[in-house]
Amino acid sequence: MAKEEVRKQFRLADLLRSEISDLAVNEPIPGERALAERFGTSRVTIRQALALLQDDGLIYTVHGAGSFVAPPRVIKQMKLLSFTQEMKIKGLKASTKVISSKLIEDDEHATDDFIVVGEPAYRIERLRFGNLEPLSFEITYINQSIAPDLIDRDLTKSLYHILETEYGQEVFSADEHLLPIIVDSRIAKFMKIPEGSAAIRIQRTGYNIRGEEVERSISIRQATRWDFKYSIRI
Repeated sequence: MAKEEVRKQFRLADLLRSEISDLAVNEPIPGERALAERFGTSRVTIRQALALLQDDGLIYTVHGAGSFVAPPRVIKQMKLLSFTQEMKIKGLKASTKVISSKLIEDDEHATDDFIVVGEPAYRIERLRFGNLEPLSFEITYINQSIAPDLIDRDLTKSLYHILETEYGQEVFSADEHLLPIIVDSRIAKFMKIPEGSAAIRIQRTGYNIRGEEVERSISIRQATRWDFKYSIRI
């Protein structure tokens, strides 16, 4: 592709980026044909400029309907934070709905979630909201020996706060594995997104300061609503 054509795409993307900033979330933007006529360029160039905006999370496209202004993404910096802390940093009000909580005596449920549990553990399903928008579906396993009677606590609160204040188990470090997935009908219903939508599955194992395991969890987060920011150093 010629350098001039690439520069044109980026200039158009910058112009559209400025205009989009004045539009409301989910408001439609003009179609490729209208934009091509307005800027006196080809629809291919317009399509590439729109692709740049979509890559930046500024717009989203619905097949057969056009492009629309996307809601702002939540940026997750890769340091150990609870969901409640993440929302507070972003100026969003966190809230939680408990879907289920039970004590499991074997690996049956854990195997379904690709989690290995070697002793009785609490399995807690929760839906996490930011400003009342469902942003994360979470399944958490905590061994009964770590936090006896955990499911008698108010599980709409931060589990990390409960573990630290009630059981002296502060999650000090964690290993995470991120995997792109397609959501099934059950998760889609909870998240209020179409079945088959792209999502990020985050599997976390959290440890206390002594390196002992405190939790194993899965978070499923809508791909179009999250960015993951890394700092890499030698």
